Amino acid sequence: MMSMHPPQRLESKDSEATDIVPQRVRQVAVVLFDGFDLLSASVIANALEIASELSARGPVQWVYPITTLSDHDGYIASSAALLVSSETFEAHVGQEFDAIFAIVGADACIDSRAVPLIAWINRARSKAADVRLVGAPLPGLDGHAYREPCEHEEDTRRDVTHRSGDCKTRSQSLNDALTGALKLIRRDMGDGMARRVAERLSVCSRDMLNAIFEDVVGNTPAEKVRAAAHWLQDNCRRQVTIEDAAQVAAMSERSLLRHFRSELGMTPSDYLMHARLQVVCNLLVETDLPVDKVAKRAGLTSGDHLARSFRRHMKTSPTEYRAQRRMQC
Repeated sequence: MMSMHPPQRLESKDSEATDIVPQRVRQVAVVLFDGFDLLSASVIANALEIASELSARGPVQWVYPITTLSDHDGYIASSAALLVSSETFEAHVGQEFDAIFAIVGADACIDSRAVPLIAWINRARSKAADVRLVGAPLPGLDGHAYREPCEHEEDTRRDVTHRSGDCKTRSQSLNDALTGALKLIRRDMGDGMARRVAERLSVCSRDMLNAIFEDVVGNTPAEKVRAAAHWLQDNCRRQVTIEDAAQVAAMSERSLLRHFRSELGMTPSDYLMHARLQVVCNLLVETDLPVDKVAKRAGLTSGDHLARSFRRHMKTSPTEYRAQRRMQC
């Protein structure tokens, strides 16, 4: 029986505004499927709220507004038989999210009505959104194929239904949620902040912490440089700065610059540009997007910025490169 308590929308509470602390906003979508694990959804919202609260005491506050979505407008039933209010994803088709958590229940039935929603998640991922799957496999995402069941598998109450046969436990769902939220925080604010948030979460065990931070930044300058380079590669599609990379590596900008040159033979800025140009080259060949949109998806400020950087490094224009590569194919 469904709960009679008023349904609640999952969201992070706004921290008190200040005039002196600048904010960086990361738009987050939590996509719910019937039978989703309510605790997992709550952990994501709680972790991001704590991170925002703690960061308000520093030079920059990170804010994570959460939008709760599903394949329809209304209420979604959780595994605990509680209802949560959500909006249809179609109302946010034009919005770009920095991170998407798709929470699928252990006994989730994914029918044909969810196919447009899954396609939207895949499109968001192609635009550089950080997509995290929480819980059971989702047909059509992460290599899990969507199929129409055989006649004897059909549920007479639904036209087309896929029932996951490879479900994770609720414990795994919680681990997925916790790992995804902490890695998002770690990406934005570094290892130290992610650990502080984890310490505030009562559901975070030592084993979970060890697994989440198994690739923690090392102690030597070379290890820190590799961690910064890996972070720049992973986040090159976003508007990131060398200051952000230095924070991840737990080094000053000056120290990172010196050791980066020593270890990799180039500056962090050059490394970031090379990573972005690789994204640009792939988009030029694989899509018909205009240069302005290619630039935005590669973390560059404008089509003019892309054109100048591309010609300087590649000795040709984006348009010429696209034409040449397509002729070769």
